[in-house]
Amino acid sequence: MNRPQRRSLRLYVGESETSYPEGELRTSRHATWLELFFDLVFVVAIAELAHFLHDHLDWTGIVSFAVLFVPIWWLWIDFSYYADQFDVERGFYRLIMLGVMFGMIVLGLTIPEALQNGSAQFASVYAALRFVIVGLYFQAWRLVPESRELTKRYTLSFAIALVLWLVSIVLPPPVRFVLWGIALLIEISNGPITYVTIRSVPVQVSHMDERFGLFVIIVLGEAILAVATGVSDIKWQWQETLTAISGFIAAVSLWWLYFECAEDSVINQALRSNQKRALLKSFVYGYSHVLVFAGIVASGVGIQAAIEGVDVGQLSLATCTVLCGGISLYLIGLTAVQWAAPRSLPNRILGGRMLAAIACVALIGLGGFLAPVALMGLLVLILIGLIQFQSHSSTALKELQS
Repeated sequence: MNRPQRRSLRLYVGESETSYPEGELRTSRHATWLELFFDLVFVVAIAELAHFLHDHLDWTGIVSFAVLFVPIWWLWIDFSYYADQFDVERGFYRLIMLGVMFGMIVLGLTIPEALQNGSAQFASVYAALRFVIVGLYFQAWRLVPESRELTKRYTLSFAIALVLWLVSIVLPPPVRFVLWGIALLIEISNGPITYVTIRSVPVQVSHMDERFGLFVIIVLGEAILAVATGVSDIKWQWQETLTAISGFIAAVSLWWLYFECAEDSVINQALRSNQKRALLKSFVYGYSHVLVFAGIVASGVGIQAAIEGVDVGQLSLATCTVLCGGISLYLIGLTAVQWAAPRSLPNRILGGRMLAAIACVALIGLGGFLAPVALMGLLVLILIGLIQFQSHSSTALKELQS
């Protein structure tokens, strides 16, 4: 008697026995070793972006950093979410993901000249990686019938965007950059449009919340590394020492604010509820992480520049923008992330975050008149104040509920 053939690709779902080996039903998931390894490779691209910003602490450098951060983040989102949907831990798919990791290393090396003479090389490598994701969704469309409506939408929209990336290679700037923007708009808007308009959302057990948290740890590692790099050549005078300590406390505070109230099933609950409002809020939750990630990286660069600039006396306006604006961007992104979670934080905490973000922006203008140690001290006071306010408000809310 012939045995039924096992499909080489499966949805990560918990409703069907055939979805998992040995017939087990799954209700929760955690990042696999391959996913952890995949995230680690993105450190190369993130580090290159941080180094680029550190070496170009001016308005052009800030804009370039923001422009390049979005496509790098989007590649991570796409491949991470594909792995969230389908089993890529085995055989051929594992080899593909390892190949993508090598491609990310190559892409990272093109970042310094990505908006200058090396823009064609950046677009070529990026298009090659986009070709892989299109191929993966086409293969999912072939092999996983229950997700065919969703994977068809993803394949078509990503294929259209891929054509724009390929065309941009042969066209000169600024037309090349315009095509990049259009392609990214198509790719990024595809998810919300697809999930809100398809007839039924395929059942899946998601662990994207954990992946977001792990990536926060990765970019926080870059911030800690920036502090370490900043103190590598200092003379340990009192101002330098206090600035370095303040920088470390700031990085710890960013970690504290995120993980003190981190959710672990936002995407999962939205997918299982299949309600349009919940799905849209899950995209606010997911997409707002780009502000969290970029804010951490920028503030890490700003902390390093502040430590290195103690001898100068005052920081430039652009450097203050990177430092204070990075923390403000983080707070805005974190507010959106934790607002969109099913167990949203109290409005007074979210409102306090936004006021703190505005205060950080106000410090940009004062940075030119303050010594780096004073500026870092004020930022740390704002962050510690937020932690205390959050802790007090959460405790009071629990007491009222009990």
